[in-house]
Amino acid sequence: MKSRWLLLPLVSLALSTSHAQSVAGFVHAKIQNFQQTSSAAPVLDAVQPFQFGSLLNQGTATINSATLTFSGTASPRTYTPVGTGDFSILDTFATQALLDASYGSGNYNLSANTSDGILTRTIFLFPFTYPTTPRLTVPAGDWQNNVLVINAALDYTFTWAAFANAQAPDLIQLAIRNSGVNLSPFPATQTSYTLPAGSLQPGTTYVCDLAYVRVAGTTAADPSFGAAFALLLKDTAFTIRTITPALALASAASRKTHLAEGDFDVVLPLSGSPGVECRTGGATGDHAIVFTFSNPIASGQATVTSGTGTVLGSPITSGNSVTVSLTGVANAQTIVVTLSNVTDTFAQVLPDTAVSASFLLGDTTGNGTVNATDVAQTKSQAGEVLTAANFRQDVNASGTFTSTDVALVKSSVGTMLPPAPPTAPSKQ
Repeated sequence: MKSRWLLLPLVSLALSTSHAQSVAGFVHAKIQNFQQTSSAAPVLDAVQPFQFGSLLNQGTATINSATLTFSGTASPRTYTPVGTGDFSILDTFATQALLDASYGSGNYNLSANTSDGILTRTIFLFPFTYPTTPRLTVPAGDWQNNVLVINAALDYTFTWAAFANAQAPDLIQLAIRNSGVNLSPFPATQTSYTLPAGSLQPGTTYVCDLAYVRVAGTTAADPSFGAAFALLLKDTAFTIRTITPALALASAASRKTHLAEGDFDVVLPLSGSPGVECRTGGATGDHAIVFTFSNPIASGQATVTSGTGTVLGSPITSGNSVTVSLTGVANAQTIVVTLSNVTDTFAQVLPDTAVSASFLLGDTTGNGTVNATDVAQTKSQAGEVLTAANFRQDVNASGTFTSTDVALVKSSVGTMLPPAPPTAPSKQ
């Protein structure tokens, strides 16, 4: 059985106290649990409608065992270790009457057997009224198939009904389990919270809780115990599903490593005139194209479907990128690399997608022809530092501008890319 209360303010309150005492603190709570699956009012949880929970937090001493005595048929009640040095009680009841009979109002006497000896503490649980039932008031259209659907790439504002008749010590807790989002309790007067974009993973389901907490008793810290709390709590559970973004090819680039200066990319537009790779592929015509996608990629294939060249080995995936190594790429041509079966980590498959790339050694201006302008441009970089603005003139990708670069460009003067094939007229 899940223990919703362990994720709510009980832990937050108990752990907010100092751990300088033998026992860091404890909290008792009588709980009503609800579920919300639409814009309609929450309904009572059918599995665990009413609960009593108590959490005893380890401090400087080791807790060996602990017992709670109180007014009610469940007394005395022994704590169970939870594997972190802490001890807990969690009992579930079918009705409020059964809960109240087992755990009544009044004094709750705690006896803890610790490495510092037997330590005792009493807290009075007042017979206050429960808080109002927490209810999300987000747009009705955000509820789909009983879950709250949000876009994790955008800010999302959770709104909820007011905590009626809240007192100064009362509070509200929003918990998104297993998310890495750790929210401190809100004042009981708060009615919204904006979750920043990127806080949650896309395509993921999260179980959440919105709890209204009435403080029905407190004791201050002393040398043996940290502060303690008695609570009356209503918890509404709900589920979030973040949308799965559509898989799309975002960009492509011809990448080379200019030795110690690092990687530099020639952009390959996804439409219109192809980008021109002017750097040498060496004696075997080796190049690499990096494709970047909207989502993390699990796998995919690539093939040269037009022009001279072949794919070398399998594409390498890393996050949102796929690197395709090419070999035997001839100079002064445009090739087409077709991606197929590209599958993201959400099991979405991209339709076959073709990207064109032109290769013309020495075309530092990228206009499809090597001429005196390219030679002059390369000569002008002598002694300059390699940057994103001038890396094209380092045609041998050595990381520096030398006479070798100039010689390579000069040797290519007069070469050009063949004209693009005519485009068939569109059918109206």
